[in-house]
Amino acid sequence: MDFANQQIKPVSIGQLLKYRRQPLSAENILDSVAYSQAELPVRLAKRVISFHHLPFIVGTNPHIARVYNQYYEAFDQLHAFPEIKDLDAEWEFTRALERQTQLLVDVIPAIAQGFLECKQYMPREHRTAFINDLIRSRIGLRVIGEQHVALSFQFREEQKPIQEDVWVGTIHTRLMPARMIEQCSHMVQSMCEMHYGTAPSYYIDGDVDESISYIPSHFEYITCELLKNAFRATVEFSSLSDRSAHPPIQITITKGDGYVGVRIRDQGGGISKANLRNVFEYSWSSMQESSDSHGSSMAGMSMQTNLALQQGVGGPIAGLGFGLPMARLYAEYFGGSLDIVSMEGYGCDVFLKLGSIEGSIEEKQI
Repeated sequence: MDFANQQIKPVSIGQLLKYRRQPLSAENILDSVAYSQAELPVRLAKRVISFHHLPFIVGTNPHIARVYNQYYEAFDQLHAFPEIKDLDAEWEFTRALERQTQLLVDVIPAIAQGFLECKQYMPREHRTAFINDLIRSRIGLRVIGEQHVALSFQFREEQKPIQEDVWVGTIHTRLMPARMIEQCSHMVQSMCEMHYGTAPSYYIDGDVDESISYIPSHFEYITCELLKNAFRATVEFSSLSDRSAHPPIQITITKGDGYVGVRIRDQGGGISKANLRNVFEYSWSSMQESSDSHGSSMAGMSMQTNLALQQGVGGPIAGLGFGLPMARLYAEYFGGSLDIVSMEGYGCDVFLKLGSIEGSIEEKQI
C-alpha cells in the first residue's frame, strides 16, 4: 500500500493555531484541507497495516476485524477524493471527514473485547504496545480531522454575529479548568447517586480563576475518569468501613509556568501496593477484582457494552480497565502527566499536570 509507505508529516501546535486571527479566509480553509487530505490517508493506511502484523488468530477475531474494516473504510473514503481546489469540493470532503471521524469513535470497546478474547495468543507487552499505538494514532487522527471540520464550520458561520474569540477549531484558548471541573464533578456526583443511591460532596479550591489553552473534550474525558474513580471509591469504602457520612472529595487547582495542575484527593481507602502497579494496565480494574468475589452491580452487561457506554463521559460509574490508561495517554499527548499516590486504608491523591497547548506551540507535534 503506497500510502502506508509514506512518511507521516507531523503538524505543530503552532500550525493548528495559526488561523486564530479571524475572519478566516477561503485561502486559510483550502490550506487546512490540503494538509488534512494529504496526511489523514497516510495515517489511516499505517493503522490498517498495523492490523496485518497481528497474529492471524487475533486479526480474525470478529471485534478486531470490525475495527480493521472501519479503518480501511475511512481510508478508502478519504483517499478517493481528487485534489481539492475550491470551496465546494472542500465542503464535500469536510462532510465525509466528519462522518468518518464519527465512525471511528467506538473502536476502543471493540478492541477491548477482542483482546480480552485473544489475550492468550499475544504477550501482554505486545498487546499493550498495539493498544497504545492505536489510541495515540486515534487521538492524532481526531485532532487533525476535527480541527479542520471545526475550522470549516467556523468559516461558513462567520456571517453570524461575532462571538468571543476564544475558539481556534477545537482548541479553546481560554479554557477555565475550575469551571469545567465543576461541571464534570456535578455530573459524576449525579451518576454516583443514580448508581449507588448516595454520593459524597466535593469542593474546588486553589487557583480557580486560571485558564489555559486546551481541547475541552480531552480535559473533560480525563477529569471525568479520575472523578468517577474517586466518587466510587469513597462510597464503597464508606460501606466497607461503616462510616456514617462520606468525606468530601477535594479538588485543588494550581497554575504553574505554562501548565495547570489538578489534584483530586479522596478518602476511598486507597489502593493496595500489590494493585497499585496494575492500575495503568489495560483490562485491569478494581471493579473486576470486587466483582470476581462479590458479584457485579453491572451483571448482565458484556465488557463491550460497558465500555461502549463510556465512550462519552457518561456510562457506568466504574469501568473495566481502560479508563485510567487512556486518561494517562490523553494527558501525556500534549506533554502532561498523570500520577497516583495511594495511602492504603485511607485514600488516594491523583496528580494531573496539563501543559497549556499554546505553551508548546513549537515543540509539540502531532
